[in-house]
Amino acid sequence: MKDTISLPRYSTAEVGFVADNPGNTLFHCHHQDHMDEGSAGLIIYG
Repeated sequence: MKDTISLPRYSTAEVGFVADNPGNTLFHCHHQDHMDEGSAGLIIYG
């Protein structure tokens, strides 16, 4: 199982996953300055 993807700037990735744990999950970059600039989001399942 892989939980990290390296992407070049201005690129996209399509990610498949099994949504079997209801609740909120933070989808984010592991660099704080990137998260501060918008590389984070919330997956809401439930």
